[in-house]
Amino acid sequence: MIIDELILRALTLVGQRYVKDIRAGLGYTCVMLEDNSCGLAYTFRNELGECCSILSDAGGLIGKNAADIIPWAKNRNRLKAAIGLAAINAVFNTPQTEWDNGNVITALDVRSDSTFGMVGEFRPILNEVKKKTNSFYVFEQDVSGDSTLYASETIPQHLPKCDVVIVTATSLINQTIDEVISCCGKARQVCIVGPSTPLCPEVFGEHNVHLLAGSVVIDHQKILEIISQGGGTMSMKPAIRQVLVTA
Repeated sequence: MIIDELILRALTLVGQRYVKDIRAGLGYTCVMLEDNSCGLAYTFRNELGECCSILSDAGGLIGKNAADIIPWAKNRNRLKAAIGLAAINAVFNTPQTEWDNGNVITALDVRSDSTFGMVGEFRPILNEVKKKTNSFYVFEQDVSGDSTLYASETIPQHLPKCDVVIVTATSLINQTIDEVISCCGKARQVCIVGPSTPLCPEVFGEHNVHLLAGSVVIDHQKILEIISQGGGTMSMKPAIRQVLVTA
């Protein structure tokens, strides 16, 4: 599984760094390590269960070795999985690395005869893609009230038809990414997108993924405030830098 490979690689790099802060917000979860490196992951707030049993470890995570929570990334508890992935991203998505600031929209190789697939709706990207091709599939878990979307259950039927594919990084948290990627065998370009994306081309490059469009936290104090106050992707923009990595 891709998440197992990410966990293993993050564990080899994290050393003995401890957790300095964790914020589980309504939009995103953030983990900050002792060197102020921060990682983000989407919060599946509608899938966290009853309030009495969301996270029994709450109140005891600060000061823990990051190596203890990184394996949570494959936990069935959605909040634990988000915390684990955020810890992984705190290891990989460092501002010290010279990342490419390229735009994922211009990097996509969408042509007039292309069939485009999008797992998780990213409307700004989709709006640009529609200018280039009329053949596209957008998959979501909840398609009620929108006849233009395809249910996630139809991914095995339609995604193999696609030449260019965008996959939300939240598929790592709900553990669907391996199934999704297995349906992209014929795609000439596959891109993982979103603030939850681990910038680890060494792992993704082995799984037919060509681009990683993720985020690097450049203002750790600001991101903690935004996350704590329920901020989403747009709210986080002053504290992050969007980057593009070739896998």
